[in-house]
This record gives sequence, C-alpha cells and structure tokens, in this order.
Amino acid sequence: EPGRNNKLRLLTAYLRDTPDPDRGYALAALTGALSFKHAKPGLIRDLIMDRTDPVLFGLSYDYVGDLSETVALMWPKAPLPGHNNPPPPTLSEVVTTLRTLGKTELPKQLARWLDELDETGRWALLKLVTGALRIGISARLAKTAAAALGDKDPHEIELIWPGLSPPYLELFAWLEGNGDKPVNLDPAPFRPVMLAHAIEDTDFGNLDPADFIAEWKWDGIRVQAVAGRDERGQIQARLYSRTGEDSTKSFPDLVPSLHLPGAIDGELLVLREGRVQTFNVLQQRLNRKVVSPKLIKDYPIHLRAYDLLGDDENDLRELPFVERRAHLEKFIRKLDDPRIDLSPTIAFDSWEALMAARADPASAGAGEDAEAVEGVMLKRRDAPYLPGRPKGQWWKWKRDPHIIDAVLMYAQRGHGKRSSYYSDYTFGVWTS
Repeated sequence: EPGRNNKLRLLTAYLRDTPDPDRGYALAALTGALSFKHAKPGLIRDLIMDRTDPVLFGLSYDYVGDLSETVALMWPKAPLPGHNNPPPPTLSEVVTTLRTLGKTELPKQLARWLDELDETGRWALLKLVTGALRIGISARLAKTAAAALGDKDPHEIELIWPGLSPPYLELFAWLEGNGDKPVNLDPAPFRPVMLAHAIEDTDFGNLDPADFIAEWKWDGIRVQAVAGRDERGQIQARLYSRTGEDSTKSFPDLVPSLHLPGAIDGELLVLREGRVQTFNVLQQRLNRKVVSPKLIKDYPIHLRAYDLLGDDENDLRELPFVERRAHLEKFIRKLDDPRIDLSPTIAFDSWEALMAARADPASAGAGEDAEAVEGVMLKRRDAPYLPGRPKGQWWKWKRDPHIIDAVLMYAQRGHGKRSSYYSDYTFGVWTS
C-alpha cells in the first residue's frame, strides 16, 4: 500500500482489532524495538547451508541480495506426518520462545518453524528474527497509528516512548481509556530529538529574520547528555546518540562532567588546546570497543550545548526556544565544567548579514574554530522542542561544499546486488 493515509488506516485497524500482547509485539517489530540475543543472521546462514548446496545458496544470495528472502524461497520443506501442517505460531509465541530459548536450543526451534511455514511465513519469521522488517512503514508512522486509537497527538507517544517496553500493555490501556498515562521512571531517559529541514533560497522570502535565532552548526556528532537522580538521590548520567542509542561507555571521560540533573541537546567534538578539531579527528573516538587512557588523552571529548530539554525540576520542551536558551545559559554557568560549553549565537539583522557570516565564520564569531563549522542553524524564537522534523521551526543552512566531479572505471565480476569488483581501477578527478 503506497498511500500514507491508507497505511495509517490499516495499521490502526490492526492495532484496534488485535488482542494483547500480539499487537504490542507487532508495534515493537515495526519500530525496531525487538531484538533477540542469540538469533543472528549467521545462525540462519548455517541452517540453510546444512539443508541445501552451499554453492547454490551462495549464488542465490548473491543474486537476490536479501538473506530472509533467499532462505524463505530456498528452504526445503520437510513432509510432515499426515501431510497436515500445524497452525502457524502466534507473534507472541515466537517472541517469547526466542527470548527464552538457550543458544543451543534455538537452531532446532527455528528449523522446526521453517519446516512448518510457507514461503511468506518463513520470510516474515526471518525478518522478525533479524530485526529487518522494512515494509515501507517508519517508526513514526507506526506510533502515529497507535496514537489514533485514543485520538492522541503522536508527539505524546514520542515523549513517553523511551520509558516503554514491549508489549506496551500500559500504553494501549491508556490509549483506549482503560488506564493512566504511562510515566517514565528512568532517572536519565532519552528524549526524542528535534530535527531541521534544509533551507532553500526560495524559503527566505517567506521568513522574517526577526523571528529567528542563528547559531553555528558544528561538524561533530549530535548527542543528548542526560543526568538525573535515582531513588537514592544519586546522579545517574548517560550519553545518547540522536537515535537514542546509549553510547555512555564510549565516552567515559565526559560522564563526570554531567554532575547536575538536566538534559542537554548538543554536539560531541574533540577539543585540543581550546580549538575544535575537524570531524576526521573526532572519528578516532567513534565506534571504539575499548577506550584507552591514551585515546582519551590524545582525543579529548567536548560537548557544545545547543539546547536544554529539562532540568532537576521541569520538562522544558514545551517552552519557546528563546526561553530554553536562557535556561541553558544559566545551566552551563552553574555546571561550570571545562568539557561543556555553550554554542554561540550569530548576530544578524538581515538574511544578507547572515549569508556573509555563513561565508566567513572566522570573522563572524567562530574564530579559530571556523574550520569545524559545517554551516548555520536557524531556530524560531517561539519554537517548542518537538520530536521529529516539524516544518518551519528549525532550518539548517550548510556551507557550500567543495565540488568534485569524479569518474570511476571498474570491472565487474558476477551479477546482482552483492557483486564483487576487481581491485585494480583507474580513477580520474577534475575539480572546480
């Protein structure tokens, strides 16, 4: 179904008509919130290669390019006694079994299900197992369909979502008027981030410069730094990626700086001798399983704060940006930590003035950090902090890139999505 409204209609009808806990696990699958410790793609490859010719599987997988689809079509269906298949397992049965079975028991159960199901059932099972159920429905759309059950604003779902877990019994009870609104009891919860639209030249004619605050867009990693008090009154601090992934262990040197309750939306950077380094330098700190003292010393992490989403007493997200900015300035002063500072705003009174600042950040206030400026952010003074990408509230205006026109000549071996290429090639570049 290509139409968004029809997708919503179908999803909402399913969530209304399907009992708990199946509908909750379905919502989790659609939003990417299901994972199973021992069910990995490697296990599925081992199962299929035990039952078919490995070379034939390799060729088929190379041609199709999707593991679940390939295995669903190739799986040799075993004749069952009496030639009668049992009914397919329910979603709840699959989820519960995958969560409780040990690593050694799981292969036999998966094989049993694959034997009993048809091609479509096998495909759905494998997509569920691998967490790759991509069927043209975003997590936001699935949550919007759930909100429609109780005529709620989807933003309400987004705000409480980080504190929920499958099968979302409390959520559905609230949506259907059978329970109170769920409360997030996590002392340091993630808040869904607000995103910006890329601005076009034609947009400026409809915008008044007086309605906006401008600040630099730093070339780092967008993060959310959150600290809160647990039931014992102790500070718990976490660092999240913009998608909500907990990355605290990757940046232990920043955690002690988060010693006051609050939720900062900011940019993760590397700072050396007071200067922001380029993204290429920051990359040395990313995706590290082991963070050594030498790595911390050579690539010191810094947080440049954009926004304050909450403090020890209040959720600030519904306040206008100009008020949140005032709270943020006070919070950073009170925090008084060299690893966390305030992202400066850009003074301008016309779009021409801002264009000049964007073209020359060093002279417009960025100083020696100008090399790490990716562009400019425009934020409406009256904008609340809304999850997702609300139109007209935040705009990003990146600096003009250096243009490279490149021609790559290569020789291809094989066919399909997973084809390999010869390692020798000729690469010619013209720059303008």
